[in-house]
Order: sequence, then C-alpha cells, then structure tokens
Amino acid sequence: MKKLFIAIVSLSLLATGCKGEGKTSNATNQESNQSEVKNQETNDTKPTGDDAICLLDKLSVRETPTAKGKWVTSMSLGEKVTYTGEQHTDSITKKDYVKVRLIDGKEGWARAPFIAVNGKVAVMLENTNTYKRPDLLTKTNDKYSPMDIIAVMSTQDDWIQVKGKRGEGRYIEEAWVKSSNISEKQIDIAVAKFAGLAMSKETMTERIKALEEIVNNADFSSSTFIDVLKTKIEDYKSKNKEVDAKDAVETVEEAQ
Repeated sequence: MKKLFIAIVSLSLLATGCKGEGKTSNATNQESNQSEVKNQETNDTKPTGDDAICLLDKLSVRETPTAKGKWVTSMSLGEKVTYTGEQHTDSITKKDYVKVRLIDGKEGWARAPFIAVNGKVAVMLENTNTYKRPDLLTKTNDKYSPMDIIAVMSTQDDWIQVKGKRGEGRYIEEAWVKSSNISEKQIDIAVAKFAGLAMSKETMTERIKALEEIVNNADFSSSTFIDVLKTKIEDYKSKNKEVDAKDAVETVEEAQ
C-alpha cells in the first residue's frame, strides 16, 4: 500500500513538471514571435533603395512612367537621388523608366538611360582617352573632355568604368578610363556644372560674364578648374574683340 502511494505521488509530480515546461515553452515561443514582429516593424521603417546619379541636366520626373505623365520636378546633371527599385517599360513607346526619390522626399519616374544606379558622381580633369575594357589594347577614338560630369560605376586596379555623356558626344555612353583622370571633389563637380551652363550662353559677352561670376566666387576658389576658366575667359574676350573689330570695319564700309 505504501509503495502504491509513493507511485501515485511520483506520477503527480511528473505531470505537474511537464505542465510547467509546456508553459515555459509557450512563453518562450510567444516572446520569440513578438521579437520577430518588432524586428520586422523596425526593418519596415528603414529607408530602402540604392544611390543613383542623374546623367542629364533638367531631366524630368513624372508621376507616372510615361512621357505624358504629370510633371513633378526636374533633376540636375550630377544630382544624387535614390533608386526605389521600381521600374517600368511604357507599352506604347517601349521606353524604360525607373522610380526615384529626391533628397527633398519627392518621388517620381525618370527615363532609365539617364539614371546611373549604384554610381558615384565625378568629373573629368582633362582630355581623357576611353577604352572598351580595362586594357590599353582596347583604346577607342573617343575622348572625354575636361569638366565632363560622369558617374563612376566600378573600379578595377587603376581603371574605372564610367557612364555619361561626352562633351562632344550625343548619347549616354559607358567606357573605361584611367582613374587618375577624374575628380570626385564636390567643388570641382559644382564648378564644372556651372561652367557648362555659362559656356552654353548665346552670346560671347554673356559667357564671359557668367564665367567671371564663377571665378570671382570665393566658395569656388580652391577648385582645380579656376585657372582653366580664367584662360577660357581671356579666349572669349579675344574672340569678342575680333568680332567687334569686324563689325566696326563693316560699319565703315557701309557708311562709305
């Protein structure tokens, strides 16, 4: 009888222990699930996307991926944006679009060929030979010009793969160049951008005035391109004098 009582007590204690372990296991699982939910919520609040560079000045950003989409804003050559990961091909025009987010939070669609995803903005320092591959034997006849703004896509030893429009080119191109030919300094990129706008002015006088504003801007004084721009100003002034002299001769001849 005593042995039977001990056996009953033992079974009772064993059942209680198993029940307690079950509660502990359930509590652990519940905590684990709550942790997973919390981590998921945290991940959902993190910004997503890849860095990208705009390769065309005044590139339009639209609400929908079509040329007829409502215009949202425009981007500047060399501007850094975020690629959201969304892309679309217009079923009618067959043109590719990507969705981007600007630094001010605005979002929209832009033409894919003019966006360099995972690129870093840089500028050419001098006339630069281009190559099909990172090999001197693959040299092409094309060159980038000083102050051409491009995106650096990848590197290999002392070579870099770049994407952008050459000053004398018509389209966005990809090529390999020597890394010593570029600058990634923001001041050089900014001066190159404004110099490009200045040199696109309609008259020589307007170009001279715009370039002098850049040269005389103290914020730009340490740029590599300041001396280049000073030389360009003198060149424009010389050409302007030639034009003025020619006009003066023509005026005298007409008067006679």
